[in-house]
Amino acid sequence: MDGFAELWAETMPTDAERIYAELGLTADEVARLPYEVGELREVEEDGEVAGYVWIELRGRMLHVHALLLEPRFRGRGIGGRVLRELEAEFGNRADEVELGVEQGNEPAQRLYERSGFEPVGERLGFLILRKRLTGSPPPP
Repeated sequence: MDGFAELWAETMPTDAERIYAELGLTADEVARLPYEVGELREVEEDGEVAGYVWIELRGRMLHVHALLLEPRFRGRGIGGRVLRELEAEFGNRADEVELGVEQGNEPAQRLYERSGFEPVGERLGFLILRKRLTGSPPPP
């Protein structure tokens, strides 16, 4: 999945090194994380690799570390489809889905809001969004 690393590098904010430092990680450590933590999956469309989704189940929370699509596949409903597939797959193992989106990434923010995600906070320049899964009990 070498394409993931390239797409990741293209989509990271210009201040990525600052973010890594605040997390206490080097760029090399961050580059290894998708292969060591959670699960990295290819997103396919019409038999082609359209992008990648990196997920991690944390107790009853499904965290989406990254949902990255190649530019030519964006705006075609693929991101929404991936989110719906994850919700269906993890609906019996997770109560919520959480993700972060760079605050200036308005197209991605619109996608997540249309998909039912709501802002719950902010961290390192990213807006943190969550969505309760259908049938999940409300948080205590």
